Amino acid sequence: MELFGIEDFDSIVDRYEECFRFENHDRPVMHITAPTGVEAETPPAPATIQERWLNFEWRIDCAEARLPCMHYEAEGFPTFRCNLGPDMFTAFLGSKLEMSEDSPNTTWVKPRVTDWAAEPPLRIDPDNYYWLEWTRFMQMAAERGRGRWITTTGDYHTNGDALSGLRNPSDLCIDLIESPDEIKQRLDECMAAWKQAVDRACEITMPHNGGVTSCWLNAAVRGKYTALQNDFCCLVGPDMFREFFQDITRREAEHLDKAIYHWDGPGAIPHRDALCEIKEVDMIQWVPGSGQKPMSEWIDLLKSVQERGKGLWIGCGAHEVEPIMRELKPEGVIIRCATGSPEEARELVRNTERIY
Repeated sequence: MELFGIEDFDSIVDRYEECFRFENHDRPVMHITAPTGVEAETPPAPATIQERWLNFEWRIDCAEARLPCMHYEAEGFPTFRCNLGPDMFTAFLGSKLEMSEDSPNTTWVKPRVTDWAAEPPLRIDPDNYYWLEWTRFMQMAAERGRGRWITTTGDYHTNGDALSGLRNPSDLCIDLIESPDEIKQRLDECMAAWKQAVDRACEITMPHNGGVTSCWLNAAVRGKYTALQNDFCCLVGPDMFREFFQDITRREAEHLDKAIYHWDGPGAIPHRDALCEIKEVDMIQWVPGSGQKPMSEWIDLLKSVQERGKGLWIGCGAHEVEPIMRELKPEGVIIRCATGSPEEARELVRNTERIY
């Protein structure tokens, strides 16, 4: 299978699957990008922020125009993400997406639940506007991108993140104490809706992707793959995480062929052991968080994840790759970074190979 600028994508997929089996002994799998120096001639932007999010033809036209601008090295490959912002999934459950010129790169929802007893079961209405638009977006992108890029979905902020979007984080914390059975039921409802969304995305994209799926955590998998996450977990302790969120994370991972967990910020560190106990989770993506020290200064934490039998998906600066990998085993590690030129990208791969 060919993609834009890549003649043998199948061999790249083989490398990712080798990495998921912890059989990449020569070096980490490396998704590396670099600018080619070509300037994109993108079409004029729509007038409003709503149109810039929801004018899918324009968004895909821009992606096509930018294809010649990016070089991919090692296991890098072009993708197009059908993203409606981090609260996309909560919008599928009936909330309205808020969009603002003040925050043009994100969307959010306003909490609507004041009493869980008055809230009907959480499900995706087949006539939900955002659900219909998202599926239309994926169909368009997958058809236009066939043989050019891998079409992926946006964030699925489900389980704790979806409930905190519906309720609000502080009230949800109280609900966990005062109404635990209600919240467990709502988490199960989210789980069913999430499965529906994942399966629908795979149904649309995989025929055009050559049977491959990917997501915003770049990896290429033959079968179902997406990122799992629960940023709300930073507001609960280890015992509560185990009671409410460990098993539902396991069940999410079990529904996939491969799963990487997005582990975000120092507040999530107390849940390391609970996450690493989930055998269905293949890799962990540690994110230090805004204002924290860079990835290369979290070596001990990264090592502790490897010691517990999990792979690592690491996003970092190109200058950090060699120092990080001198401390880690390559098996089960995916590195994502951007370099300044194709020559720099190739040199980075050579230098990393010399470590092993």
